[in-house]
Amino acid sequence: MTSNCSTNTKQIGEIEIPVPWGYVAAKTWGDESDPIILCVHGIMDNAGSFDRLIPMLPTSFYYVCIDLPGHGKSSHFPSHLPIHTLNFILVYKQVSIYFKKKLIILGHSYGGQLGFVYAQMYPQCVEKLIMLETVTIYPVPTKIFVDYLVDRLENYFKIGDNLKNKQPPTYTLEQALNKVQHGRNYSSIKRETAEVLLKRAIEPEGDRFKFTLDQRMKNFVNPLRDHRYNMESMNTFPVKCPILMILGNQNGFQLKIMDPIIKFLKKWKNVDVKIVDGNHDVHNDYPEKVGSYINNFLLLKKGKL
Repeated sequence: MTSNCSTNTKQIGEIEIPVPWGYVAAKTWGDESDPIILCVHGIMDNAGSFDRLIPMLPTSFYYVCIDLPGHGKSSHFPSHLPIHTLNFILVYKQVSIYFKKKLIILGHSYGGQLGFVYAQMYPQCVEKLIMLETVTIYPVPTKIFVDYLVDRLENYFKIGDNLKNKQPPTYTLEQALNKVQHGRNYSSIKRETAEVLLKRAIEPEGDRFKFTLDQRMKNFVNPLRDHRYNMESMNTFPVKCPILMILGNQNGFQLKIMDPIIKFLKKWKNVDVKIVDGNHDVHNDYPEKVGSYINNFLLLKKGKL
């Protein structure tokens, strides 16, 4: 085990995976002949989300860290339509087709949520699933589903008008870094964490910079499913591969909202839930707190969870 867990110093590269609307950009680590670990970031982040973690992981895997469409260096989804979670499931399928191999999925936040649904839909394509700071797609309670959809639709029109009538804002490098570090939904991140994300998040605009993020990502649409639906669908279509779920104890909102699902999944024999001291970005701010759990999980033989 020690020889496989040394610092990951294998070749780092960049690839573009062709898709019907353009390409999915990815940062890769290691040898492409090794088993593939598909690393998928959360909303508003990019492939740099794993730069500080992967050097702590086994060198016997090929890490493919993608920028989801609308993020980083990847093509945006076709314009003029709201973006739905199902669009991103399509990306996972395109990656599976491209590599023609079973995938180990390592997903943070939204990336892990998508990975769980993909493992339900295509169990033959997923060997293991690692979920960082996430449980499942956030529920839309039935009592607010109309308000939820109306809000998404109205915001779609607002974003469209802004894109047509206003130039995207530009920033100095320090302003952009500050926005990445502190302008987050959960909590601020360390400066060095923000720096690795910033590398793929901006592009030059004269002597300033603008973000490459597709503004529609601020208003993506989740499936209409509450906790009851989630648990019934998991019972009917369980994820059968080994699952490692790592949650930060400082993310009280998620732990409270997802408590019924966490308790439900803990009953599965193939699920291992670890609670660590950290926030929503603990894998990036303090990768040493999650690295050993991931190493053990990756190097454990299938069926020994």
